[in-house]
Amino acid sequence: MTRAFNPAAVGLYIHVPYCASLCGYCDFFRIECESGIPEGFEDLILAEARLYAENAPLLLDTVFFGGGTPSLLQPERLAKLMGGLRAVFQWAPSPEVTLEANPETITVDRLAGWRAAGVTRLSVGVQSLSPAVLSSLERRATAEVALRALALSVEAGYEHVSADCMTAVPGQRTDDLQSTLDALTALPLDHLSVYSLELHPRTRLWESVLRGERALPEEDEAADLYLWVHDHLLRAGFEHYEVSNFARPGGRCSHNLRYWQGGETIGLGPSAWSRFRGRLYGNPRSLTDWTHSIARGEPASDRCETLTTEREREDRVIFGLRVSEGIAAADAIGLLEEDGREPGPTLQPLLDHGYAELDGDRLRLTVQGFLMSNEVLTYLLPGKWPRHR
Repeated sequence: MTRAFNPAAVGLYIHVPYCASLCGYCDFFRIECESGIPEGFEDLILAEARLYAENAPLLLDTVFFGGGTPSLLQPERLAKLMGGLRAVFQWAPSPEVTLEANPETITVDRLAGWRAAGVTRLSVGVQSLSPAVLSSLERRATAEVALRALALSVEAGYEHVSADCMTAVPGQRTDDLQSTLDALTALPLDHLSVYSLELHPRTRLWESVLRGERALPEEDEAADLYLWVHDHLLRAGFEHYEVSNFARPGGRCSHNLRYWQGGETIGLGPSAWSRFRGRLYGNPRSLTDWTHSIARGEPASDRCETLTTEREREDRVIFGLRVSEGIAAADAIGLLEEDGREPGPTLQPLLDHGYAELDGDRLRLTVQGFLMSNEVLTYLLPGKWPRHR
């Protein structure tokens, strides 16, 4: 079940950048490496982890292996890494440990080995079960491979199994999406992440769209898909608990909730971010730079920002409005007052248009507000919304 948020604990994110092949839409930092993850990568992660060691060990209650394709890590190597992390940090009872996995990397033996190493939650990158959409996204796994991987994951006895899928992909039709969601909701998965495609500059898909070889859905069509997914998954017994995430009872992702609830997180690996002890730290998007810093026994971060009181309040609004519980209305009111705006007249249009609602002392977005969340935040945040005098 979803663990209660513990502000005294920290979450740990480990970025494993290696992929057997690079998908044409992805903008995460990753490295193509068909032969798998090079030896010694775990040692570098552990060396970076030890830089955070204190006299009183930090308490971890969530760990998330992301990428990249962290499921390229063989179970015995993952077990070694987990053992090393247990020697550095204090672990909460029954921590949530998530491993992102591509379907083609999942086998019965690997599932058993990862679970024995301590993984409790598997997040499987399905993206679609439509051959046309999979081709557009340049995914390696077919629909058959993905469905078998999910079935094996459920049979392996993991506490939680999640699947990712995407909407607003070039060539995607409503019936493609419906077939994918029907197949996924028929399985005993307790979590689905449904992301609208973001087109990132300089990716292959971006270049293809720029050349006119592929076309993105119209904005209204993408919005209709989002609202349809919301209705479809609620009917299937899921709650829409975050802009892009749905869970059956007890299936929420505790690690991601830590980000949205303003908790502390430590990021290890190239391009990983940390929010720790009142600062934001960003590691370089360079394997070479990250490796050299860690090998010298130095922190790898090349970006650091102190979190002021004003920034903390902004972040509570930005991240808190992503989840269904919303935020303390006082945070929105304080933000607007700091910006010299009258809270009542500023918030009222959001309520009148059905983008937000007030429930006691909480302000939260509706599903229409989730759909327009970027615009809502632009409207609320200081200095973002043009004001006419």
